[in-house]
Amino acid sequence: MDETFFWLGYPVVFRPGESFAAALQRAGVADLGPAMGALRGRYFCGIGACQACLVSVNGAAPVEACLTPARAGVQLTQAALPAREVHRVAA
Repeated sequence: MDETFFWLGYPVVFRPGESFAAALQRAGVADLGPAMGALRGRYFCGIGACQACLVSVNGAAPVEACLTPARAGVQLTQAALPAREVHRVAA
């Protein structure tokens, strides 16, 4: 029996045992939002090594979508990347 989670408020159906990344890819979602540098988040390696698929589950700290089993009813959003610290040198 398929179940549903929500990506940016839109329902995504997943199969039992499927990761968030697999369900998103099957639903046609390729862009997972901002990533490092000028890159966009995406499903790339599938084993958690590249961390290109970081997402936030129910507003919590980012997790790898390819390693995280999909769960019914949760809200999945783009990962909030930590703000970069700016160090200024005193003049």
